[in-house]
Amino acid sequence: MKVVVAGSGSWGTALAHVARQAGAEVTIHCRRAERAHQLARGFHDMLPQGALGEGFRVSVAGDGPTPTADLVISAVPTQQIRQYMEGPGAELPRDAIWVSASKGLELETNLLPSQVLQDCGVTIDPAVLSGPSHAEEVVADLPTAVVVADVDLERGKLIQQILRTPRFRIYRSEDRTGVEWAGALKNVVALGCGIAIGQGFGDNTVAALVTRGTVEISRLGTSLGGRRETFAGLSGIGDLVVTCCSGHSRNRTVGCRVGAGETAAAVLDSMEQVAEGVMTSKAVKQLCSTGQVEMPIADTVFRILHEDLPVAEGVEQLLMRQPEVE
Repeated sequence: MKVVVAGSGSWGTALAHVARQAGAEVTIHCRRAERAHQLARGFHDMLPQGALGEGFRVSVAGDGPTPTADLVISAVPTQQIRQYMEGPGAELPRDAIWVSASKGLELETNLLPSQVLQDCGVTIDPAVLSGPSHAEEVVADLPTAVVVADVDLERGKLIQQILRTPRFRIYRSEDRTGVEWAGALKNVVALGCGIAIGQGFGDNTVAALVTRGTVEISRLGTSLGGRRETFAGLSGIGDLVVTCCSGHSRNRTVGCRVGAGETAAAVLDSMEQVAEGVMTSKAVKQLCSTGQVEMPIADTVFRILHEDLPVAEGVEQLLMRQPEVE
């Protein structure tokens, strides 16, 4: 199978590593020649030194022949997908099987990544790959389990086979809506956990945020068409736990720095990688206000990040809400 990975960040490169180990002929499609030169030497500045080996091709958009593909994996940051598809990615085949591996919501449209791909001309409903899977651990071949969601059962089975390795296990789901919403929403809760950690709060606080955050994610996700059981699976609580508790998590890191006193704008300006939850929190705020879904943790995170609500005041407001049945 010929696999093209669109996006040469840490996650796209990690998925290229998986596809290569699974036996596919892999090409990483890069926007910049500098990154292509790095990868050609088996190096990536966002991944551990020596993590990459040989065995995949590298192409630069607009330079040389267009790579052919049976399967295209899109790992472009969500806020950049449309620009990529209309620019460097315009040469990629729209009639191949596409798998969206991005998480979040496009800010201006509130579209999920798979919907943005379709909006940009992908003709077959894209599958969605999600779950607890930090790129740094995937390229180190640490055991990882994820889920691929596809409305077409047989196509989902094919994607499982194409990307399956002894260290990368893929479960299958038909609930693409739930899996994709779970991947987008968990980043907002991870920001909240980071803020709590930055304030010096302990494990009790983090456990409460993870648990109640799961409830909020499920509440909104099911109202948008996802299945409740999906939010208790790998793309839901599995991804939420790893994002809230791991030092690899960009969203948790942003939250920690904000909780310690930095502004969200200053933190984002200093980062090379994208923390999707900051933008997603804006979309969640809009969705909750229009759909009348209650998400107090997500609302507090939004107000801390975008309305300068003092962290201590936000925590007090959360804890002093009207007592409820769990």
